[in-house]
Amino acid sequence: MTTSPNAGLIGRDGARQKLLTPSLLVDCETLDANLARMQAICEAAGVALRPHGKAHKCSMLARRQIEAGAVGICVATPGEAEAFANAGVGDLLLTSTFASPQAIERVVRICAGGVRLCCVVDHPDVVERIAAAARAKGITVPLLVDLDMGRKRAGVRGPDEAVLLARRILETAGVTMDGLQAYAGHLSHCVSYGERKAGAAEAVARIRAVIEALASELDYTPERVTGGSTGAFPLELAGGVYTEMQCGSYALMDTEYAAVDADGSGEPMFPPSLFVATSVTSANHPGLATADAGEKRLATKYGVPPRIARGAPDGATYRATSDEHGQITLPEGVSLSPGNLLELVVPHCDPTVNLYDHMHVVSGNRLIDIWPIDARGA
Repeated sequence: MTTSPNAGLIGRDGARQKLLTPSLLVDCETLDANLARMQAICEAAGVALRPHGKAHKCSMLARRQIEAGAVGICVATPGEAEAFANAGVGDLLLTSTFASPQAIERVVRICAGGVRLCCVVDHPDVVERIAAAARAKGITVPLLVDLDMGRKRAGVRGPDEAVLLARRILETAGVTMDGLQAYAGHLSHCVSYGERKAGAAEAVARIRAVIEALASELDYTPERVTGGSTGAFPLELAGGVYTEMQCGSYALMDTEYAAVDADGSGEPMFPPSLFVATSVTSANHPGLATADAGEKRLATKYGVPPRIARGAPDGATYRATSDEHGQITLPEGVSLSPGNLLELVVPHCDPTVNLYDHMHVVSGNRLIDIWPIDARGA
């Protein structure tokens, strides 16, 4: 049962304009179209789709992605893994490295509960710690060797380190070698198509070098190479080395990804399905109005502002000006009134979702469901 204050509006026509704001909205038809398109593209390329749950942190949406054909869900933290596992999502990939005893115990506990949770590693000591915890539980944890694709955030630095780590996994009881993770996240928001294309080609070369070294040194060929992002996946698919895509933001989208020409067509491949509904609270100054969605409701990564999608005339702009307030700048001669409702395309979907407890699922002007964001804060 939802605890959203808007729960009484479920099933009502016109509820979209009556929500207590600020509220997070998901347009059901646009969401489903985005899920279907990405699934079809991956299937046509012969590649599995494992969407990243960090983009929405919502097990209801994750199940919708699996129903649309996804093989499972990616998660960014042990907490997300636990939240999705508790909600019944049974095939997960934890895409971030981890090392603390508490995190290892948590991950192994999830695996022991019957969930297939594959993890990424980049250091032999962590392999040994995970393996020891797994043996103590009488289970085996599948592992991927994480490749540093250029961000210097995590991952082995090249073929030699990949071979050493893969050998350790292959020789260690309690873990199994499941393949490679090669996430080139630096390409995801690269606005220049030419630079992104060159970066994707470099990433493919890195992956091929590791695959060749594993075959030569260990007689091992990874059946799974996972990675990919909403901003670069067409180029990553074209490289022919990936077996699984981890795209996440395509489902919801935001203004930052709207600036990325993923396929070279000059247009975003996916329209936004995610919006923040906000209400005008004051409009005493000509050309300006104040609304109730401020910095605590709209996360940004690159300083890109939200875009007004509905509720204000063309030319109106929005910027968060304080914790709980946003300012609308209006074209000359136009005004808004207190109580007017606007919908904003968010700057960055992942952290914006993490600011809310619920997604309000709408179809047209009707509120059809409210989904808990059950991995919020995890």
